[in-house]
Amino acid sequence: MRSLLLSIFLFSFFITNAQENLRLDSLLTASKTNKGRVLVHTLNEISWEYRNTNPDSTLFFAKKALAVAKSIDDEKAKASAYNSIAASYEIQSKLDSALTYHEKSLSIKKTINDTIGIANTYNNLGIVYDTQGNYTLALENYFEALKIYEVYSKEFQKVPMVYVNIGIVYKKQKEYDKVLQYYQKALKIYKDNNYQVGEVITTGNIGSLLLSMDKYEEAIDYSQKARELYVKLGYDTYTAYMDSNMAIAKDSLKLHEAARPLYLRAIEVFKKDNNLYELANSKVSLAYNYSLSKEYKKAQENLLEAIDITKKNNFKEIEIKVLKQLAELDAKTGDYKNAFNYFKKYAVQKDSIFEKEKTQTVFELETKYETEKKEKEILSQRADIAEQELVLSEKNIQIIGLLVFAAVLGLLGYLFYNQQKIKNIQLLKENELKDALIKIETQNRLQEQRLRISRDLHDNIGAQLTFIISSLDNLKYGFKIPEKLETKLKSIGEFTSSTIYELRDTIWAMNKNHITFEDLQTRISNFIEKAKISSEGIKFNFNVDKAVSDEIIFSSVQGMNVYRIIQEAINNAIKYAEPRNIKVDVLQKNNALAIEILDDGKGFNQNDVELGNGINNMKKRSLDLNAGFLMNSKADSGTTIQLLIPINT
Repeated sequence: MRSLLLSIFLFSFFITNAQENLRLDSLLTASKTNKGRVLVHTLNEISWEYRNTNPDSTLFFAKKALAVAKSIDDEKAKASAYNSIAASYEIQSKLDSALTYHEKSLSIKKTINDTIGIANTYNNLGIVYDTQGNYTLALENYFEALKIYEVYSKEFQKVPMVYVNIGIVYKKQKEYDKVLQYYQKALKIYKDNNYQVGEVITTGNIGSLLLSMDKYEEAIDYSQKARELYVKLGYDTYTAYMDSNMAIAKDSLKLHEAARPLYLRAIEVFKKDNNLYELANSKVSLAYNYSLSKEYKKAQENLLEAIDITKKNNFKEIEIKVLKQLAELDAKTGDYKNAFNYFKKYAVQKDSIFEKEKTQTVFELETKYETEKKEKEILSQRADIAEQELVLSEKNIQIIGLLVFAAVLGLLGYLFYNQQKIKNIQLLKENELKDALIKIETQNRLQEQRLRISRDLHDNIGAQLTFIISSLDNLKYGFKIPEKLETKLKSIGEFTSSTIYELRDTIWAMNKNHITFEDLQTRISNFIEKAKISSEGIKFNFNVDKAVSDEIIFSSVQGMNVYRIIQEAINNAIKYAEPRNIKVDVLQKNNALAIEILDDGKGFNQNDVELGNGINNMKKRSLDLNAGFLMNSKADSGTTIQLLIPINT
């Protein structure tokens, strides 16, 4: 099931203005008497107040603010008016115009050295690029804003605001571990500062993330709580996002009748607010709901309305989803010619917007950001050393002044000793600095090698496998295929998809310097959840003892070996044992991690059966881990595999 592309707020810096809750009539009255920069500010506020009710008035008052700013020749006022005009165009989904005016604002702010204003505009540019589907430029601008806020901002809301925006981009890249990392960073700051609005919004975003991770019941709980809090805080407009989340979750749980009223309620709010992006998105979801209920005519009506909105507003990401659904819908109704045409358009649009180059750039941007932070730390250390040298030099002058009347030999001896002491301190600090530089350079080289290998895997093997799947789909939609051949093609497609998942697991491990037990637990949980879906009649149970420390750390190779052993054991049970139950237990025993995989299947006599590659591979991986490996199985008594791994925390 598709996840909702939650663009809620995108935490624009204008949220501060919204919280002021100024009444429109009082602002209009004030605009008649205010002058100069105060009048510009008032007109900007009026423009913002009209954002959800009258887009034309929003733009009118923003342009009026610019005219006043130009008449008083105030550069800062001009920059703020340009931002208001850009926001007005965003509301009307005229994103190219919005970018133009944000860039004008940024140019002025750089000229007058308005540091926080520069960061605000970087953040707003990131929002527009994200809406356009240009994730590379969105992340570049968000990281630029974050670097400034972390150093100069006195408002605690700024940093978590950007954390959430970065998380939203990673969500669209399906890097859910990174999304959760950034959301949790933001949520901690909001909780530490008792900022309820930010806490509520971030909680709602976590609900959306759970939806993407196929944790539907949890997603419904989070979204319902967030909806209630939005109503309590007076943000009724944003309840539509939570309604959409809950509707998609209920569809995924096959509660289609319960989902439909939620979709319709969300659509009404998005129409009222002229939120075209989310209106199109909700139309696609409602069409899918109608399709599941075999109401194909209503599904087609909503899809055609959605594609009209996406084409007019350049919403490429949503257009791809619409084209795919139209192809599937025509195939269901027997219109194979139309289905094939839509699928060709879908394939072209999908190749043009995503995976290869953008995913590569996402990893490179974050590495660049972390490297810059380390370089700043080194510069800070150098400044500390210089300051210490200055202090020592001043002390030397004082000592020389006090001992000027002392004996020449004593003075010379003292000066020699003191200079030697300074040199030793300098040498020590220089050596420490060199060691730090060498360590950072080595880490950067290793990271670059990992990135290069993972890019090669993704761009070459991943692209080839994706091409195979796309080609099989083209055959399926474009030609009438005999049942036997269709079964064979389906088998090839499933094997290729499985290979892609294993490739992604390998890339996941390669892009980490180390893997915590918490990382590993999440990965195992996701695998078991997928196994549940594809293995009807089998009950899965994954238990981790509370005593197991989250601080357990593996190297990337060790972490992948542990994951592969568990994966192989579960796959063997599903393929050969015909079990009713499969259970995975994890315990911590002193300085070792004990993992046990049990099934109640038909088992086998270990003395009569020749061990296959799967079991031999598990044994080899356990040797690489320096871990104990034990397998017990008897005919009709199930199979137990035990793994005892030495650990470091």
